[in-house]
Amino acid sequence: MSYLSVPPFDAKAVANYFLELANRDGKTLDAMKIQKLVYLAHGWSLALLGRPLIADKIEAWQYGPVIRSLYGAFADCGSGPIQHPALDARRAEGGRLVLTPARLEGIESPFNAKVKGLLDEVWRAYGSYTGIELSNYTHQDGTPWAQTWRPGVDGLVISDESIKDHFHQLATANEPAR
Repeated sequence: MSYLSVPPFDAKAVANYFLELANRDGKTLDAMKIQKLVYLAHGWSLALLGRPLIADKIEAWQYGPVIRSLYGAFADCGSGPIQHPALDARRAEGGRLVLTPARLEGIESPFNAKVKGLLDEVWRAYGSYTGIELSNYTHQDGTPWAQTWRPGVDGLVISDESIKDHFHQLATANEPAR
């Protein structure tokens, strides 16, 4: 069954979209980089589109903003390249549980043109950086992560309002992508 999804999306579906873009461009992504790409896309969506991209909460962990569902989806990859899409559990006919790749249904529709454009631009702007470089970028003084994180305390939620304010400031300062 196909249907049109609208934001906010499942973070795993957004991650899989970035995995598809990386595959298209002959690149690989690691778990840290996928975390940061989805976070950056969410921040730019809040600032430029005025709405959240993902429904998942973003937490402040030692190495930057983390989306717990993505951490779980790619934990088996360690620090190496991600070898599989993030999966969703769905009920099939007869009630049995089936694992399928999370998808951004309808992302190609005209209705989602701005969202698709934003995701493609985030990939263009940040896709060439490593996970470590993006982690360092999200760790700068004044970032939502820096305002939220406390040593030894993982799981503090970074508010969408804080993320929106930060990315809005970057947009109005005409901040280059990196």
